[in-house]
Amino acid sequence: MGMLKPRHVVVTFFSGAKGGTGKSTLAANLAILLSQSLKTNVLLIDLGIDSSQTSSRILGIADRPGVFDYLVGSVGDLNQLVIRSSYLPSVFVVPPGNVRSYQMTVGNNEAFDRWVYLVNYLVMTTDSQLVLIDLPANNTMPVVIPPLLIAHIINVVLEYAAYSEYVLREVDNAYILPMLTRLRYRKIINIVLNKAMGQDNIGGRIREFAHNGDVFVIPMSPTAHYLTTGLRPAVLYESRGSLDHFKRALNNMANTLARQVRAVLTGRVN
Repeated sequence: MGMLKPRHVVVTFFSGAKGGTGKSTLAANLAILLSQSLKTNVLLIDLGIDSSQTSSRILGIADRPGVFDYLVGSVGDLNQLVIRSSYLPSVFVVPPGNVRSYQMTVGNNEAFDRWVYLVNYLVMTTDSQLVLIDLPANNTMPVVIPPLLIAHIINVVLEYAAYSEYVLREVDNAYILPMLTRLRYRKIINIVLNKAMGQDNIGGRIREFAHNGDVFVIPMSPTAHYLTTGLRPAVLYESRGSLDHFKRALNNMANTLARQVRAVLTGRVN
């Protein structure tokens, strides 16, 4: 059975309930790299609820109405939510907005319908072939489940640590396998081990969790961390020392993701 060719590809960054894995940093920097390599507009949707708006802030966007304002119905005009990044005009950003997680009273079905409409509408208005969704590190179902269901590619991002194998198994059993087996979705699942510091090689042991996808190891870089805490995109700065290793690994990931995106767009996914 052939895969329907989508007009756009949705890529999510997900870590289950594990916070602090650096997925927002990766999402923001990859938005820039993928827009450049695919030569297309990229739409990044930041779901960092409760003030953790890292990816949109790194791209220069803060303190605006956002996706959660739309999901709960307080903002109806989707054009109010999206803005071009000041760093790269071909990257569009939708920040989380002002709603807190305890105010998320929308049900799963309604949230899913609103999600589908939101993505389709903003893809058309921004002329983006690629949508990146930075998921929050909590299990608020109306927030997490719809983006995972509509995603073509899911990047599971964890810190490079001995316990990552156990967290991955939990994520795989709770989220990934039900979509791939029970619901029979066709998806590419990549595993990203972030902030690697040359510990024991766990990359080989976790390959089983990369369904149709790849395993990426991103090295820890004090310079990249410094730039991130200053809310600046590390990929735009000159490569030196640890930043050079970080940027090489991120470029490698961006090149592989670009190939995966093209495969989805042309219907060549197993």
